[in-house]
Amino acid sequence: MGRVDGDGPALPRSGRSDERPRRGGPAVNFQRYLSAKRTVDERALNPRVEDRLAAELDGRDARDDPLRVLEVGAGIGASVVRLLGRSWLPNRVTYTALDVKRENVACARERLPTRASALGYAVGRASDERARASAAADANDQHASADGRFVCSRGRRRVEVEFRTADAFDYLAATDEAVDLLVAHAFVDLVDPDRALSVFRDALAPDGLAYCPITFDRGTIFQPVADPEFEARLTEAFHRHLDRTGDSRAGRRLLSAAVGGREQSGGRDGDGGSGSDGDTDAGDGGASGSGGLLAAGGSDWVVHPRDGDYPADEGYFLQCIVEMVESAVRAESAIDDDRLSAWVARRRDQIDRGELVYVAHQLDVLAR
Repeated sequence: MGRVDGDGPALPRSGRSDERPRRGGPAVNFQRYLSAKRTVDERALNPRVEDRLAAELDGRDARDDPLRVLEVGAGIGASVVRLLGRSWLPNRVTYTALDVKRENVACARERLPTRASALGYAVGRASDERARASAAADANDQHASADGRFVCSRGRRRVEVEFRTADAFDYLAATDEAVDLLVAHAFVDLVDPDRALSVFRDALAPDGLAYCPITFDRGTIFQPVADPEFEARLTEAFHRHLDRTGDSRAGRRLLSAAVGGREQSGGRDGDGGSGSDGDTDAGDGGASGSGGLLAAGGSDWVVHPRDGDYPADEGYFLQCIVEMVESAVRAESAIDDDRLSAWVARRRDQIDRGELVYVAHQLDVLAR
């Protein structure tokens, strides 16, 4: 795809601006970060896992009812627009996108019309009657607030998109409506993977699908490395901090939960390897009963300079990653403050000079 679903403002390509996050300076602009990582995500998404998702949805247009999609942790709506651009998306879809941050939802609502129009869609609003019904329902729902319903039409395809401000687990606990496809993009590592997949499966209709791309799996690499021992301590502290609120090994744990087995790669206290790098396709008989792994594969973020600069807004993306690592490591008090400050300054200088390479290991998982 082109840049229609996450262009963001016209800013220096390499992130060289006063807006870049620095300790003691402006905080990360999270909406810009989400926009900047769109091109990184698009390169990373595993095509074989997506092909299996497309195959599972093939023939869906023969049914009378629309495909019901629920996305949790939808951010600024990049996945919505990405799927609108896919040829395999069925012609009739209702898409509910949840995010707990109101500012993300507001940004998603603002961006969708322009980006869907760039894909050839006519974008309108749902009928007043439907909107009133939605508003009335939300008036009695303490877990979610409706943030607008859009109708995107192109040829025979009609996709209704609704953005809601809601906590994913609260929303799923409060609704009895089943979904055919649940999308959790870069979400499962923020929570408990076993709980997440269990809740997702409870929400699925018979033969429903849970698609969990860009799930972090405890791999963080910055190059070049001047001091390997220091770099190892720093990344270990970073991963340890992630484990306080989420799971830095979420990819492998999600994969294990999807096949219904116990994790074989070691407990939380040991690293236990790097998870699955190879692609897995369970085939037609890969699922057992109503659950099972359908496909999985690596979806690593790989960001590197090209001709001395970074594409799109990926320089800013890298600045944000360095800021996030710095903040997490400082919270762990595991690294001398001066040495950490020197590391941050060196990495920022490498970004400015177009020298830094960054890799994060992640998995895409498709399951029933």
